Order: sequence, then C-alpha cells, then structure tokens
Amino acid sequence: MHILANVNVNWLKLKWIFIILSLILLIIGWYTVIQRGGFIYGIDFAGGTVIKVKFAEKPQYDVLRDVLGNTALGKVEVTRFGQEDKNEVQIKLARVETEERLEFQKTQTIVYDAFHDLLDQDKSAQRGDLNKVGQNELAADLQRSNVLETMGILKSDATITEREQAYADLAARIIDLRTENGLITSLDELSEIEDLPKPLLDNMKNNYYLGSFVIIGIDSVGPKIGKQLREKAQMAVLLALGGMLIYIAFRFKFAYGIAAVIALVHDVAITLGLFSLMNKELSLVVVAALLTLVGYSMNDSIIVFDRIRENLKLMRNESFLVIINTSINQTLSRTIITTGTTFVAVFCLWLFGGETLEGFSLVLVIGILVGTYSSIAIASPLLFWWYRFLGSAKDKKSLKMA
Repeated sequence: MHILANVNVNWLKLKWIFIILSLILLIIGWYTVIQRGGFIYGIDFAGGTVIKVKFAEKPQYDVLRDVLGNTALGKVEVTRFGQEDKNEVQIKLARVETEERLEFQKTQTIVYDAFHDLLDQDKSAQRGDLNKVGQNELAADLQRSNVLETMGILKSDATITEREQAYADLAARIIDLRTENGLITSLDELSEIEDLPKPLLDNMKNNYYLGSFVIIGIDSVGPKIGKQLREKAQMAVLLALGGMLIYIAFRFKFAYGIAAVIALVHDVAITLGLFSLMNKELSLVVVAALLTLVGYSMNDSIIVFDRIRENLKLMRNESFLVIINTSINQTLSRTIITTGTTFVAVFCLWLFGGETLEGFSLVLVIGILVGTYSSIAIASPLLFWWYRFLGSAKDKKSLKMA
C-alpha cells in the first residue's frame, strides 16, 4: 500500500537541517537535566515505601489517590498489583521508613484510617475490624467472652495456661482462614473452620464487622537498593544497544550497525531530555518503555537498510547517495503507515491510560516520532558519511561515492 507515490526527496541534502534540529532538541532537553543536577527519579530508583492492600471489591484508583493525597504521607502512587480480579493495590510513598517497627506502624495506621473513613466508617459502631485485628488481640477478646466455658468445652477448673492456649488456638485458626482467603468477606466463612462452636460465630457477629480492605504488606526500598536498580536499568539499556549493534553488523555490515546504534543513542538521549523537560519521573516502567523504543526504532532503520542493500544490486550504475535517497523514498509510505497507526495507539494510551501508564506511554509518544525521524534523518546520513570518510578504497569504488 502506497499513500505517497513517486516521492523524490533528496534527504541527504537536508542532513544539516536535521542535525541542527537534533542538536536543538538535545540542548533544550539536557539543559534541564544539567540545571537540575540529574533526572527526577521515581520510588523505584530513589527509594521509598511500598504498601500492598487487598480490597473486597474492585477499587477506584482515582478515589484512593485523592484520599491518600490529603494525608501526611506526601506524594503517593497508587497502582494495581497482581491480577485484576484479586483487587489488590500497591501504594508507593516517596519517603523511606526506618527499620523501627513504630515507623511502619505509624504509616500503616495512616493508610488504614484513610481507607476506613472512606469505606467502613458506618460499619464500625464500637466493634472491631475482623480483617485488621491481630492474633493476640483476637485471642484476648475471645477469652473475655468466656464462650468456651459457657459451652462446656473448657472445664471450670481449667488452668490459666490451658484457657489461654485454647483461645490462642481458636484465634490462630481464624487468622489462618483470613490469610488463606486474603480477607474475610462474610462471617459465614468462619463455618469453614473445623469444630468452630456456633455460639462463637454469634459472638463474632456481635463484636466484629468485616472491613472492606486489609493491608497485606508494607516494605521500604532504601536508597542503596534504588541505586542498584538504577545501575541495572542503565546496564539493560546498554546491553540492548550492544545487542542491536551485533545483530545489525551480522545481518548487514559493521558500518550499518554503527549508524543504527548512534541513531538509537540519539533517540534515547532526545527522549530522556524531553521527558526531563516535562518534569516527569524516571522509573522501571519508563526504562521498559525505553527498551521498547530501542526495538521499535531499530526496526525502522532495518527497513531502510534492507532496501539500501537491495538497491545496491539493482542500481549498480547509481551513486551511493542516490541509492540511499531512493531507498528512503521507497520505504516512506510504509514508514508513515506503521508509525501513524502505532502513534495513534500510544497517543490514546497516553490520553486515557491514567496515571499508572502515563510515563510508559509518554516515552513511546515522544520516542516513536523521534525514532522514525532518526531512521531517515540520522541513520542514513551516518551510513553515507562512514563510507565516504572511513570506508576502504574498495568500498568507495564499489559504492561510487558522490
């Protein structure tokens, strides 16, 4: 399919315009990076606290963000965790908690209170939350009810140790059921516990309500771990570029690989610069988008290079400059169609994907445009210059350098 017929643009003649444009974009973007003293790192790289919460029903992420934004926690990220039907949410806080247990408990209390006021304020009525209560607290509450003595399961002359052990075992079985199910959504689920006295179930209904959520974990990522993740992310990008160089050099020639990798570095550098200019945070999701961009941009370059290789055989009487321009013009329709359809998809993802996917989709929105541009305006001129100035005499003769 061709949407542009008989295109005859001398792309290499415009090379200095393209290079100046690229330099302007690089300077604008990286000036902000240098001025700021580096990138704005997300919790993945800078460190922070991660809290995992499970809900009885599908959570509304925007509402949760708004509620937590009004607490003392500062900036938070609320994203889905695990499978969608699990209704689990991951909350990331920019601050790093200390190893002291009290710090974790304070943060956990703030999150619990915020969600309780949102979802369960009308349920409490002087009762405890069965999805929050700890095992020791539950055992003490059950022991105060004397339900086992009332039913004759415990004898009146039972020692204090025997009573404590009996109620502790009972509380442990209830907590095990809660852990197994994630959270208890109906008190009738307690009937699954073997030999559970029915009066105890009635007692639980009178003294406890079922919270709509449960905090299933809290952990902190220290600056040291964040630094390690940054280093591994950098290594992942470098390895991707190195792998592309080897692949292109093997499939075509070394000169093609050099041109393609320099164009990829150009794409990543401009994308990161513009990303920083927009005050966006670098995170593992953004690195994933950059790796996706590397593959996408390389694919565009391969299409052009493959056509150049074909035309070297079909257009033996033409100069290398003419062959490159012709190859770009011949693949231009394909490039526009592929880029256009992909761009529409990622642009919609950026507009409607929400906060969770904003970084990923924004990198692709910028990167797809820059990557397509570089395949035409950067990689091809670099290939021409390589052969013109660094190529062997045999290469120059066979390619008829202009």
